[in-house]
Formats: sequence, C-alpha cells, structure tokens
Amino acid sequence: SDLATSIDTEYEREVFLWAADQVRESVSPHTWQAFWLSHVEGLSIEDVSNRLNLKPANIYFARSRVMKRLKQIVQQFEAT
Repeated sequence: SDLATSIDTEYEREVFLWAADQVRESVSPHTWQAFWLSHVEGLSIEDVSNRLNLKPANIYFARSRVMKRLKQIVQQFEAT
C-alpha cells in the first residue's frame, strides 16, 4: 500500500541521515564534501573536482570510502 511504502521510505531516509552523521564525524571535511556533492547532490566528478580543488581520482576514492562506512554502520544498526 502507499502508506507502507511511505513509511518504509521515511525509515530508510532517517537511517541514512543518522548513519551519514556518524560517518561525517569520522572523515575529513573534503572527503565528506566529495561524497555529498557527487553522490547525494548529483554533481559531476568534474564539477566537484573544480569546486573542491581535488583530483577526480581522490573524489572517487572519497566516495567509495564513505559509502563503505555507511554500509557498515547501517548493517550494524539493522543487526541489533
């Protein structure tokens, strides 16, 4: 039903935001910004590279690192 879908979506959003807060505190500001701008806000790697003055490879690395940590935190949360 639409209500169940809305509840599931809101739950996933809240878990993501909670996990994001956990990860943001454990990585450098540039790492977090590279992830957030490219993955969440959907900016191109080139745009993020120009904005943060980082090499594209560093942006891919930062994104991967944050995503891995997010997945770990969510898995730990859901296992409890």
